[in-house]
Amino acid sequence: MIVSSRTGWFLGLVILMASCIEETETDLDRAISRDNLIMEEYIASNNIEATKAQSGFYYEKTVSQPEAAQFENADYIGMYYEMKTIDGQLIDSYLDESMEPKYFKYSQEGLWPIAITYAAGLAREGEEMMVYAPSYLAFGNYGYEQLILPASNLVIQLKFVKKYTEEELQQREIEMIQAFIEENDLEGFEEIEEGIFFRTVEAGDDSKSASQLGSNVSIDFELFELGADEPTFDSYESNQPTTFSVGTSGLTFLDEGMKGVLPEEKVEILATSFAAYDNSIQIVPEDIRLDLVEKGEQIDLVKPFTPIWFKGEVLAIQ
Repeated sequence: MIVSSRTGWFLGLVILMASCIEETETDLDRAISRDNLIMEEYIASNNIEATKAQSGFYYEKTVSQPEAAQFENADYIGMYYEMKTIDGQLIDSYLDESMEPKYFKYSQEGLWPIAITYAAGLAREGEEMMVYAPSYLAFGNYGYEQLILPASNLVIQLKFVKKYTEEELQQREIEMIQAFIEENDLEGFEEIEEGIFFRTVEAGDDSKSASQLGSNVSIDFELFELGADEPTFDSYESNQPTTFSVGTSGLTFLDEGMKGVLPEEKVEILATSFAAYDNSIQIVPEDIRLDLVEKGEQIDLVKPFTPIWFKGEVLAIQ
């Protein structure tokens, strides 16, 4: 489905509760108490000098920057991390600083597992910390193959690089798109709005009326994350064209790019995430994203801070 999943949600709680449908509130309380006891014993037995946060996780700052800026609500943050279970099983490692940091929006719906978001609220730019998270602030009762077992308590190493402005991240993606156009010799793209590049691949039927604001447009399409070989969404495989109203699709690149198109016209749009799936939540490790979607979580399949390449064929305009 091409439309964005924008329903507010608290993923950690959703998964925990959805997997405990048969449990009573007392059972849930017992699970939380169990994890709290496990983490308390882990901290004590390993002589870890950590502080317990009000929400239930423990943390210790390994690098402090007391003069640096604190993170505030809706900040865009870059981070590096490594995530293990308390018995040492590696879940994911992203510590290579020769690569870009992972970006997320500091909000209740910006990143999962939620323990990292809570930790960011106690951090400043450039600080590093160890986080010891009970499962109810991590993956809850969610499990994925042998990588993540239900009720896993975690040890998370974090480095919060800095905060970024939306303008900086938007410009980053515009430059990614411009480089992609140049590297692939793609001719005819014009930037019609900030971060939205459009071209007509095949002209439409000019004997018919073009689309305008409020038009219902039916399309077949493929949508790729920039640089991907396989589409994230594809109406051809399902044989289900998509119909949307120009101006109210919920996706800026569609509302802007599909104004003034003709029936039978084939178009391509390159767009930044800010003109596409700007509310997509950051999931770590990213390997579990598809599994979460397939299990019914209301999240966007397109990763955040990732430009998209849309290829569409206009079937009808009303």
